[in-house]
Amino acid sequence: MADIGLNQNITIKDRNFHIQTATNLEEGFIRTEVFDQGRLLYAEHHKYERRDSTEESGAELRLRRIVDQFHQNAISSLETLFELSDMIVEQKHFLSHQRLGAIFLSLHLFDKAEENLLKAIDLNADSNSSYVILSKCYYLQKRYHQAAQTLEPLIRERVPYPDLYNLYGLILLEQKNYTQALNHFRHAIKLNPSYKEAFYNLAAAILQRIGFLRMQNKRDEIRKNLEFFVIVLQKIRKIGTKRDALLVEQVKQALAARKFGRVQSLMHDYRNQQFNYSMSPAVVGYEFYMWLRYLPGRLDYETLRYFDEKISRSLNENTDYPDMWNYLALIHLMLCRDYFLKGLDNFKEATKINPRFTKARKNLRLVENDGREFLSLIKAILRD
Repeated sequence: MADIGLNQNITIKDRNFHIQTATNLEEGFIRTEVFDQGRLLYAEHHKYERRDSTEESGAELRLRRIVDQFHQNAISSLETLFELSDMIVEQKHFLSHQRLGAIFLSLHLFDKAEENLLKAIDLNADSNSSYVILSKCYYLQKRYHQAAQTLEPLIRERVPYPDLYNLYGLILLEQKNYTQALNHFRHAIKLNPSYKEAFYNLAAAILQRIGFLRMQNKRDEIRKNLEFFVIVLQKIRKIGTKRDALLVEQVKQALAARKFGRVQSLMHDYRNQQFNYSMSPAVVGYEFYMWLRYLPGRLDYETLRYFDEKISRSLNENTDYPDMWNYLALIHLMLCRDYFLKGLDNFKEATKINPRFTKARKNLRLVENDGREFLSLIKAILRD
């Protein structure tokens, strides 16, 4: 069976996007990419269950349905975000603007991200996290001076946010200030010893410093930095996923073969895949938050299953997100409510067809009487 692909141009608010979704049969995943004027905004990888089938046509039909589902989800998600942006433009709820700004930033739609983040800061000037997200928006556009200026007041106040020091380290790294960049990555790790991205950035900073030392032929310093680089790689392997472990092995093999260019290429590609062009678990949660707050009536079974799968997939790779577990619990309760109401309708249908069906009538009464507390509980949780 050959790989399957879909391509589609869509227009949202006078903006033209190109969506392409394709299988990678060899690796067993489906990749969706979203482009704006030829610029890659973001990409998502979806693992799918590969089944042995004696009938290739049946397997291909099933896979085509899965590809189409992911493709349509990407389009629907993008359209909904612009709809939400219009809905909250006059809202004075800073958290909604902050979270929608973070979502747009993860999609590299910088103008929409900046618009919402500045609104969030205008509504709540004490929100440190809004400044960090806004600075990242500037950083990703290579507006390093503005990015640094946005963070410097928080740095002076020693705000204990790991993301703050990690991002400031990245800005310093772009300015070739290796020593200070390393110090800020270390401080981010001190605040969060399991901060994988900060460890990765620490390794990348060491690698850049090694490149600088190679030009000066400082062999002793190169050796010391290489030893430190390998130590950091081992830490990434320890706290990371199987994908991280694979990267570490590939980098170590390239180092052993003295292929320094290969090491740099691996690190660069990994940053793009894991941090620059993928949606973080927190942002996936923000998307559900916006739906729950502004589009609760459209959270039907299919949409809830979409968020269930998306959040569960994120938590499989990154478990340390309490907000995400909270959102997943809400989704499961809402699915329970959906099944509960379907069950109620099923009992009613049974008694309608056969009014003398005693067991069904008894079950219906139990569900109608005792189920009210269950529905009231879910309603109260969702309202809070």
